[in-house]
Amino acid sequence: MPGTGTAAVLDLFVEEPVLGNDSRFLREARVAFGHPTVASVGDDELPESARRRPDLRNRHFFALHLPFELEELRSGQRYVGALVRMAFDGDVRGVTVSCTTSEKAVEVRTFGVGRSELRFVLSPRQDGSGFAPSAQLTTAVLETSLDPAPLTGTVDAEVAFTHRQFGITTRREAAAERPLRFSLDLVNGSYAIDGAG
Repeated sequence: MPGTGTAAVLDLFVEEPVLGNDSRFLREARVAFGHPTVASVGDDELPESARRRPDLRNRHFFALHLPFELEELRSGQRYVGALVRMAFDGDVRGVTVSCTTSEKAVEVRTFGVGRSELRFVLSPRQDGSGFAPSAQLTTAVLETSLDPAPLTGTVDAEVAFTHRQFGITTRREAAAERPLRFSLDLVNGSYAIDGAG
């Protein structure tokens, strides 16, 4: 996804205490997000539970695909966890949420069915091991009102990684200073991301 396939980059910082009560923030990782795509979802493509709903005709269903990839860490560092969060403004809820990965050592858990916030949690399949950066593709069927107004919200991320130096391994966590805001047009698929790197 590097290069022309990247729509936005979210830098992640580690907070380190300094003299007194102050802290400094060091960029240790980043997440690159690809171009989001949207497509309408027909009634026959919905799960059975959604097709049986009495308010089905008053809702609009669409599929959202958003690829992302973690940055390669420095020598001696390895990911042990990652969380990508997408939160929507207004009347938007997840119907189905999934994520596919190109890395066999990564386990992905998803959350967000019935909610306006989707979460994608990456962890190593084997306890005590880490995982390398890999491409992920998130897919969600979302429901909203029939109003074709642009979909807005935020995308955020945080990671945990181990750092080995002088024979000692420490665990560190990095997070974004603030989420990226986005706007996504459900009619033509165009989008805008505030603060895209």
